Amino acid sequence: MKKISTSLMLLIVSMAFSQVGISKNPTVEIHNKAILQVDGKYEGKNYGMMLPEVSAPENLPLYNSANPDREMAGMMMFEKTHATFYSYDGGKWNNEPTAADFKMKQSRFLSNADEETSVVCVLLGCGRHVGLSFGATVDGKQSYNSLNITRETAVVAGGGIYGDKSFNNAKFVINEAGVYDIYLNVPSKTGGAVSLTSGPQYQLRAYLKQSNGSYNEVKLTTFFPDYYGILGIGGDTNTAAFTTTRIRLNPGDYIVSRIHSPLATVSVVVTLTAAANTNIAQYYPREIMFTKVSD
Repeated sequence: MKKISTSLMLLIVSMAFSQVGISKNPTVEIHNKAILQVDGKYEGKNYGMMLPEVSAPENLPLYNSANPDREMAGMMMFEKTHATFYSYDGGKWNNEPTAADFKMKQSRFLSNADEETSVVCVLLGCGRHVGLSFGATVDGKQSYNSLNITRETAVVAGGGIYGDKSFNNAKFVINEAGVYDIYLNVPSKTGGAVSLTSGPQYQLRAYLKQSNGSYNEVKLTTFFPDYYGILGIGGDTNTAAFTTTRIRLNPGDYIVSRIHSPLATVSVVVTLTAAANTNIAQYYPREIMFTKVSD
């Protein structure tokens, strides 16, 4: 560091090193690699630097101009209406952060149109537990994986008299430690005829890896789609079911979502279908999204 004597609020140039230091203090220490250094400390307080500002994006120089100025590349200005910074790349102004940056801390997985699955409860019993699959190709646009999450086959306990069964693309293994928000959306179809107890339901479960290699299973959320019926009779062909939760995860932990079947039920027929047909998926896809909110 090179120490340069300055007068209050004066800009001093060191001719030997072509360096510029700005400070309210009598001296300012300039790093030997810096051409310009601003010292914001004065009398125990911190001061900041204010860039040139405009009141709205359209007031930026050459905003939407057909004649860009390449020599203006690198210019920065502050836009007051949205309290954000813009930088000029020689052809256009870019907002910081750019619109695509939200994907940098997210992974989003979608289902295919052929991954529709159902659980039916009849009389005193239900079918097995069913894993929800998210097998759509990660294309970097609609679906993306910026968090390096591994998508694998999940083995889900059958429930009741049914044995375990595998479900492709239903297990999400964490590879980066952190606190995650997990959002799950499942377009659904429901149907029922005189159900006296709760029927099948969606669940989001975490499997937390222990030091001895075993896993601790945690039920994170249980949720249901809207059900339109009278006295248990009726249903809906296109209804919403979604949930969100936050949890700290470590490498090796994994997440599975499923349709959970109660061990016993009293009903004539109750059906829950995780819908994934083409018409629904186009506008309202089955999706699971992971957002890393902190390390």
